Amino acid sequence: MIIVSRSVPLRILCLAFALLMLGVTNTGVAKAQNAPAPIGTWNTVNNVNTLVVEQNGTCGFLVQGKAKWSGKCTWQASARGGILTLTYPMPLKPGQIRWSVVYTNQTNITLDGEAFHKTGN
Repeated sequence: MIIVSRSVPLRILCLAFALLMLGVTNTGVAKAQNAPAPIGTWNTVNNVNTLVVEQNGTCGFLVQGKAKWSGKCTWQASARGGILTLTYPMPLKPGQIRWSVVYTNQTNITLDGEAFHKTGN
């Protein structure tokens, strides 16, 4: 007869399996929600730069009221903001600009560290 030595008692393994089956291992910790895309019109404090993001993905960046880039935006959300990518037409292949967006509150963001406030929907 061969005797197998167990380092973990069978009853502990059974208890762990039972708890796993009952879902007790789920601690119920709430996960952070992703930040929404910065839909709307956003201006710097001195109104030099403006970011416009529409619900349908159309967006643009204006400097002193003149369009610098315009195209389609995509949003990769994180808990406090995300990455806004503006894709604009170019002759050989589309250009892309990526900005790091951080929400400071519902009406203020930073765009690559520059402060913007929401001025319209």
